Amino acid sequence: MEKRVYHAAVDVDYTEVAEFFEKRGENKELAHRYNYVLYQDECPELAIKRDKQEKEKISRKLMITKGERILDIGCGIGRWGEYLLEKGVYYVGMDASRRMIDIAQKNLEKYSCKKLVTGTFQELSETLEINGEKEKFDKIFVNGVFMYLNDADFYRALTAVKKQSKEKVKLYLKESMGIKERLTLQNIYSEGLGQNYSAIYRSIQEYREAFLECFGDSFALLEEDNLFTKDLENREETIDYYFIFGR
Repeated sequence: MEKRVYHAAVDVDYTEVAEFFEKRGENKELAHRYNYVLYQDECPELAIKRDKQEKEKISRKLMITKGERILDIGCGIGRWGEYLLEKGVYYVGMDASRRMIDIAQKNLEKYSCKKLVTGTFQELSETLEINGEKEKFDKIFVNGVFMYLNDADFYRALTAVKKQSKEKVKLYLKESMGIKERLTLQNIYSEGLGQNYSAIYRSIQEYREAFLECFGDSFALLEEDNLFTKDLENREETIDYYFIFGR
């Protein structure tokens, strides 16, 4: 049953979320590779502009340094990996979708200083350990993944991020968030995507409170803001918003 639920904390079905990404990964007709993860299927040039604006804006703030270990949770097709590996970092990209990781392997095949692994955010630490990644990270990216986690797993994921952080670290946490209130889509058909879609758009205030509860004073909030300029936003109920934490 399709549902749009406002304010109340309800769950999404992980099976439906997984099916969405696996099916999307099989789609060979998307106009540009960024559409796999930035959507905007009917306006691919918007996805390209968003990618460019995000990378230019956030890279300046994070100050990527050669030799750093960077973890990209929800790496998708390796969109950030393309940029980061050019900077000379060691890049670990993780995604729950095997299909997306397969695409990332092809997109990033010319780079050697990387590892791409399949695993859910809920099993972050276990997945990294199984794949031989026991050292912590200088920078951690979480880009549009919390929205597919139910509340209990969301808090577990934040704890896992803390565990994987070096003593000196920066966290880039970006999500689509509810502008006024929490909105949950439960298996709603999207004309733009041509698929049923599930996601939890927590409000910006909910994220502030969750980060404070989980991080406490172990991380300092360095910045929070809208990710894109108004001309690149096209939704009425949600907005792309980010937080940068450091210590």
